Amino acid sequence: MTRDTLRRRLAKTLVLPLLVLYAISGGLAYGVARHYANQVYDRWLFDSAMSLARQVRLSGDHAALDLPRAAQEIFEWDDEDITLFRVVGTKSGHIAGYPDLPLHGGSSDHFRNASFYDAPARGRDMRWASLVLGPADVGETVTVTVGETMHKRERLQDEILFAVWVPQLAVMFLVALVTYRAITSQTQRIHTLSHALHDLSVTRLHPVPDKDMPEELLPLTEALNAMLAKVDRAAMAQRSFIANAAHQLRTPLTTINLLAEQARHCTTVEDMRKAVTALQAAASRTARLANQLLLLSRAEPDAQSAHNRTVLDLYELAFETAREWAGKAIATGIDLGFDESSVHVQVEVDGALIGEAINNLLDNALKYCPAGAHVTVAVSLLPDPTIVVEDTGSGIEESERSRVVKRFHRGDNATQSGTGLGLAIVNEIALAHSGKFVIRDAAGGGARFEIHLPGGTDRTRQSQQAGETAAVRQA
Repeated sequence: MTRDTLRRRLAKTLVLPLLVLYAISGGLAYGVARHYANQVYDRWLFDSAMSLARQVRLSGDHAALDLPRAAQEIFEWDDEDITLFRVVGTKSGHIAGYPDLPLHGGSSDHFRNASFYDAPARGRDMRWASLVLGPADVGETVTVTVGETMHKRERLQDEILFAVWVPQLAVMFLVALVTYRAITSQTQRIHTLSHALHDLSVTRLHPVPDKDMPEELLPLTEALNAMLAKVDRAAMAQRSFIANAAHQLRTPLTTINLLAEQARHCTTVEDMRKAVTALQAAASRTARLANQLLLLSRAEPDAQSAHNRTVLDLYELAFETAREWAGKAIATGIDLGFDESSVHVQVEVDGALIGEAINNLLDNALKYCPAGAHVTVAVSLLPDPTIVVEDTGSGIEESERSRVVKRFHRGDNATQSGTGLGLAIVNEIALAHSGKFVIRDAAGGGARFEIHLPGGTDRTRQSQQAGETAAVRQA
């Protein structure tokens, strides 16, 4: 199915009004032409009837027309129309002219003391002028009627219409031509825009040109350029992510390959067991890295979807997530607890992502804090809904805080194996929720990590159930 072009639609939209305008103008011109042609030749008929009426005389006791035969022939002569007349008296009857002519017709017009009407005579359509002379003039009422065929007045109408319609038609044609050229010129900007979009390269998305664009198209070009900028940033981030992921996966995969090769050459069961244990540990680290990479890609703002978000209680989410780490905290000799003064606050978030952010903070704390340290999880209003994970470990230097949230960066004091993605993922999750991730010094020494989230419904309350509080604490 062929689609209608914008140019054709605009042309159709403009052609119909132009045709209607031309029809209205032509109708008005026809009415004007008919009016003035009738007016001119009605005046001629009136003059002819008046001239004939002046020749009516009283002859004895009867009215008579004093018009010689030669004068009558001159009166009736016309090279194009036929002129007929009739003079009738109320007492004398037919006085002169042709006795079979009509004395009245359809609707009549009036000019001075004459009436005009249309009526056929002798098989032809004719226009008539009729004058009535009173008894004071000739002793009786005399009606003088003069008529003619309408060839000259119709020809005059045609000449007037031709003089009006042809210039109007020429003007309409010029208007249509100018309009079409204007439509073509302006819609060409759309074609220019579409060509610019077709010429975009997937490797480099440059802005589409908006120079000389009409004001109505500027919002479109601005929106397109904004979208292209976002797509370009997303594409660059994706390329950077893939490059970093490939680089980070190369080392553990190489390690796995070397350990597998080493296991192949083991000659004793004990050596084989050690090699397989090392291989398993390397595979676990690689799986952890892959999971972190997938989580990082999901946490990017452009990958967010409103379908994954629900309204939930941050208190409940933080408490349940912290409770799952109780066993590992006991195993490492770290005191893990949940702050009893935490508040309940309802927020609309991706619960899985926020839970992973808390998991990463707790994993980081348990990994880098020494045995005997304290790790506390809390939910506060500062004044935004905030998840807090605080420890009494060695802390993070202020100069390092802006770098540890970058992908694959590990602090200078890092002593444990890791991917360098934990805090970066927390930061990405906070940004994806239009919040922020802040690292501070803890009040009692160590580090304080805060995930600030926007909004939150006005339903906060102190924890009131002492049996529910608490602590995931190793005494």
